Amino acid sequence: MSDTTTRERMIETAMTLFRREGYQATSWRRLVEQAGTPWGSAYHHFPGGKEQLAVAAIELGTAVVAKTVRRAFERNETVEDAVSWWYRKAGEALAADDYRGGCPLATITLEMAHASPAITKACQDAFAAWHVLLVELLTGHGAGNAEDLATAIVNNLEGALLVSRIRRSPDPLERAARHVALVTRAGTGEPG
Repeated sequence: MSDTTTRERMIETAMTLFRREGYQATSWRRLVEQAGTPWGSAYHHFPGGKEQLAVAAIELGTAVVAKTVRRAFERNETVEDAVSWWYRKAGEALAADDYRGGCPLATITLEMAHASPAITKACQDAFAAWHVLLVELLTGHGAGNAEDLATAIVNNLEGALLVSRIRRSPDPLERAARHVALVTRAGTGEPG
């Protein structure tokens, strides 16, 4: 196993565990066991400890979501269809994870906001990156108020993921997609 593979597995495992269980509930030992990596690799790859690994996991989660958002806009002609596709994929991923997951940043953000300056900054940077990406994509699709629309899309998704998780149903995400479609039509002038 190469160093890169070991490091990547640790980051992927951390992202999954932090999303499902939170930062505090996820021990170093559990991370190493779940990743299937040697114990010494934890401090070798992350000399800054669990906090450094959390920042790397947040960065991975940021990239995963950005890739999904780009794919949504590449595969769909309208903003409404792109957002609906994104929300549907989020619901499918949540269901496949037995409603334990959701946004790769939500749990760690809620738990660690202001408890760790490094984690807080990584979460702030992540949400800012998503916002910038959405504004770019929305502007490219003719959205008149891309800044506000991007904020509404992310806020709606985050809330719907939380409610879907607790209800163990994709219905809140489906309803959120319909609501965003109305807001999107108003912001882009797309026909309803």
